[in-house]
Amino acid sequence: MAPAIVHFLVGASLLLVLATPVALHDERVRRADLWLVLAGGVWGLGPDLHNVAPVFRSQLRAFHDSLWATPFAFHYALDSQAARARPLAGIAASILLFCLAVGGFTAAARADPKRARRTRRVVSELGIPVAALIAAAIVGAMLSATGRVETAAALVGADGTLASAALLLVAGVAGSYAVAIVVPDRHARQPIVGSLLGLQLGLVAWVVGIVLVLPLWARVVLEATPPVPLVDWPSLLALAVAGTLVGACVTTVRRVALPTPADR
Repeated sequence: MAPAIVHFLVGASLLLVLATPVALHDERVRRADLWLVLAGGVWGLGPDLHNVAPVFRSQLRAFHDSLWATPFAFHYALDSQAARARPLAGIAASILLFCLAVGGFTAAARADPKRARRTRRVVSELGIPVAALIAAAIVGAMLSATGRVETAAALVGADGTLASAALLLVAGVAGSYAVAIVVPDRHARQPIVGSLLGLQLGLVAWVVGIVLVLPLWARVVLEATPPVPLVDWPSLLALAVAGTLVGACVTTVRRVALPTPADR
């Protein structure tokens, strides 16, 4: 398992990032900064309850070792073999993430809600990196469940879980920016529209990327012989869910951070 401090800091950081758009115009959220850190840390540590629980320890342990622990601040991914092999790097990365999250939340909390239009615009784009993490986690969970974690890295001539995670994160950022671009301005604050457009982009990415480009890439670059077209149903499900959640995340953050047209 990853050190407990890693789970605590990652959970606290994610909750602070999610609360940053709200802090722009809600005094109650600004005052609850320390409570947010505490709640986020406990959220990230949640699956480790089996270590101290007086009852149901075997059931809680089974939950901890399953993909169901992923919604708890990516607990399952942080406990992967690649992360456990580099505990000091994990601690350093979690501390850096926490510092950045605290800095962003503090800047939003101290901004003048009536004048900080530029701050609102910057904060509204926080949905993109958050959505990228969600997309990478969903596709990574699919690869882990099907035993193909290192497949992603192999596509670019690399190997190892960390290389796969980095590639998935880059792909998640690209996909999130694509969703942010295709959502029209008039629908930029409507999560339902963002979800539908994200779903459509996910389906397009599956048809173009997985069904057609991936097998051709494998044949030309990797000298493999996959079928063309390559119909892989788990990847369809993963991209559809990821696209839907990415679209919802990007538009929801914009809805919270940006003023309504009547307020502009």
